[in-house]
Amino acid sequence: PLASMVDMEAEKARLQKELAEVKTNVERLELRLNDSAFIGKAPPAVVQKESERLIAGKDKMERLQQQLARFN
Repeated sequence: PLASMVDMEAEKARLQKELAEVKTNVERLELRLNDSAFIGKAPPAVVQKESERLIAGKDKMERLQQQLARFN
């Protein structure tokens, strides 16, 4: 019944696009947090905030992958 209300291909494309954006953001955060220069210079609060953003990004990436798996 839901298939008649939602364009499944458009939704799949939207999820893939969002997943790609989130994945890029997670990779950027991982690089930043693995950079000893950043860790050494940044205040602990900034490092903590970036770590929290990384955890949230990984969680969102996992949820998007689960949603995309339903289309296959």
